Amino acid sequence: MNVIKVTPRGFCLGVVKSIKMAKDALKTYPDKKIYMIGLLVHNKIIVKELENMGIIAIDDWKKSRMEIINTIQPGSVVVFSAHGTNKEVIKAAQLRGLICIDTKCEWVLETEELIIKYLSLGYKVIFVGKLNHPETIALSTIDTKNITLVTCVEDVENLNLITKKILATNQTTLSIIDTELIYQAISKKYPFALIKNDICEATYIRQKAIIDLDPNLIDLLYVVGDQRSNNTLKLVEIAQNKNIKTLRIDSKADIDLNDLKNVRNVAVTAGASTSSIVQNQVIKFLEEF
Repeated sequence: MNVIKVTPRGFCLGVVKSIKMAKDALKTYPDKKIYMIGLLVHNKIIVKELENMGIIAIDDWKKSRMEIINTIQPGSVVVFSAHGTNKEVIKAAQLRGLICIDTKCEWVLETEELIIKYLSLGYKVIFVGKLNHPETIALSTIDTKNITLVTCVEDVENLNLITKKILATNQTTLSIIDTELIYQAISKKYPFALIKNDICEATYIRQKAIIDLDPNLIDLLYVVGDQRSNNTLKLVEIAQNKNIKTLRIDSKADIDLNDLKNVRNVAVTAGASTSSIVQNQVIKFLEEF
């Protein structure tokens, strides 16, 4: 079987940094309880590994992060996820006496600083993001009065902003295709709006690698990544839109041999929160099949 290794794929630098910071916390605070607020990264295999090392994961969709930190004993360590956390939540955690480790991705931090800058200049902000995604929650709640969340083109049509001072920016892990369509709609409705497309480089180049694939040369594409990873799901979506048969799997264990019948050319890529170990196990299995 011919295995096409799509590059780049797998871990981005932001994920590597976040995991390192979490593991370093175990060394720095060996005698304290360490809590992971939300999933550090959207990959259950990585989260399970951290839990096995002693970090306690709290991922309750029914509670806000503000509510969660109020349940944690003062003096404990809290590790905030790579997707970003509202500064008010971190401030409240510190006032409660919690030791805070913010593993926020640098690209998310850049978007956060951009939003804060333009809010201070009196701008209204249109934030393009996925509903209930932790990054979107963190950035769209910086100022709920002056930031409007948009998730699709239809949302743009329903906007009613009466000002010429508008900034539009976005979640870093969206589809480059979907985002462009939304920005076209924003530009049409508000031609004076400033647009800063903040899809991160890691997301962009991984999606571009899929866009550049020739569907005539691929019988099947495996996207290795977690079902809660937005950048993983977008790789699947983009590939399917190119008429490439695509399957998302968490690991080698998810490969169904029935899917490999009559497959000669199989391609493999991986989301930005998927480790090299997991994706290489998939590649090795396919090469030996």
